[in-house]
Amino acid sequence: MEEETSKEKFLSRRRSAALKAVTVKDERVATLKKVAAILQKSELDRTAEETGILASCSDAVKEVNLRQEKRDKIKARLEEIEDAPEILEEKCMRLAAAISRATSLAVYTGAGISTAASIPDYRGTNGVWTRLQQGKDIGNHDLSQAEPTLTHMALYALYKARVLKHVVSQNCDGLHLRSGIPRNLLSEVHGNMYVEVCRACKPSREYWRLFDVTEKTARYQHGTGRLCHRCNSMLQDSIVHFGERGNLPWPINWNGASRAAKQADVILCLGSSLKVLKKYPWLWQMDRPVQKRASLYIVNLQWTPKDENAVLKINGKCDEVMKRVMSHLGLEVTQYNRLKDPIFFHAVKLQNGEQLTTTQPCLEEPAVKKEPLSQSSDENVKCTMQQTDDNEDCVSPASVTNMTAAYTAPFFAALPFLSMGLPFPPIYMYPNLMSLSYYPIVQVPNAPVEAPKPKPACSFCMEHEGSLTCLYYQRDGDALEPAKTENEQKQEEGGLVIRADTPIASPKNPGWFGKGYRKGMKRKR
Repeated sequence: MEEETSKEKFLSRRRSAALKAVTVKDERVATLKKVAAILQKSELDRTAEETGILASCSDAVKEVNLRQEKRDKIKARLEEIEDAPEILEEKCMRLAAAISRATSLAVYTGAGISTAASIPDYRGTNGVWTRLQQGKDIGNHDLSQAEPTLTHMALYALYKARVLKHVVSQNCDGLHLRSGIPRNLLSEVHGNMYVEVCRACKPSREYWRLFDVTEKTARYQHGTGRLCHRCNSMLQDSIVHFGERGNLPWPINWNGASRAAKQADVILCLGSSLKVLKKYPWLWQMDRPVQKRASLYIVNLQWTPKDENAVLKINGKCDEVMKRVMSHLGLEVTQYNRLKDPIFFHAVKLQNGEQLTTTQPCLEEPAVKKEPLSQSSDENVKCTMQQTDDNEDCVSPASVTNMTAAYTAPFFAALPFLSMGLPFPPIYMYPNLMSLSYYPIVQVPNAPVEAPKPKPACSFCMEHEGSLTCLYYQRDGDALEPAKTENEQKQEEGGLVIRADTPIASPKNPGWFGKGYRKGMKRKR
């Protein structure tokens, strides 16, 4: 009996203590609410009793004021502020000077550079998340109608001028790739809505499509419903959702982003709040002293967590800023041309059995116009036709006129021949025409044989970019034979042979929270 009574007393004391803590907390909350209501009134409207409550609850007054200051600071950070035209012009001149002096420029872009293409951002005043928090509808946005903006084409112009070394993009719209920037200079860290990947193939095989491949995908569910043309495995999209870790070599390309961040001496952030990119310390050279880090320049309408570390913060729209910067640099920004968009050449079209796997609208392919043949080309065509029929040398009238016009002898030297009834002087008076009929063809013995020119891997990249290799995602049948490894080359040359079962160090992938980076730092220390 005594044990039971002691247990009951102990339980009752615990209940009373818990109830007392709850009551104290409720009283504290009630006091804070009362003080906040009093502070919202002006001093003239407060009664003597309310003034006494404020005097007796000084701790509650301080806490309420601190909470209000935090709310005001958060609201101020969400506001979009634009610099005055004079200040904006001065800042753009400073940014242009920094870009001109840069030896390795890295650009980090966000959703702010695509708002001009009618693609909403996330944290802006009309952003997706802002409207959802306010209980508003985000609306319907057809991303298939979006095209690269002036900022995208300005970055492409910087790449052509060999100033831009790498672009790290958080956007999934694929507009950087469509503007012409090669994929090896681009890291789409959140994926590309037009790229689906086969993870079963080694290396992974990418399919560039003309439509949004994320119709049936979601977080932790990346199957697109289509199969790989090589291994018949399920294809997956390349989008990285919140909480996921992107480890695809393409289009994420973390290795290229880390390499470019280490070599950069100027980092330009365009249209990004940097609330996600700040979690990647290797992008900001945090392992170096402050004096030896890259110069940071930010262009954004809202506050960013990196504003204090920036050399210059420009509050302005990306298109307006880049237009002024490119004019100061003296570089021309070419307009977007659908005929030069690489996606229309490199995209893999759906096969017969895949037509029902998507209902998304496809990008409208540009119509190719055939240029009419000019008069000179018509004459050349007639000339070639006459050569094939008569097997005789043919010189077009236009070429004869040009050659006779180049005759340097005085006009009176041709008068005797004109009096003979000849329409023009003999051919020996025109050295340019002598090679057509007079000189015989002489074969030079032991002439050096010219090496065959390398065949370009992609006709589009050769025509528009002058590259023998493909700069984008290759279509089926365009892929070249896999390059031979160093071991295979040494085996062919008879050198050192390494066994196939020897482990080869894989490239370090930092992942989402930079675990690989931190491990490397611990080893160095």
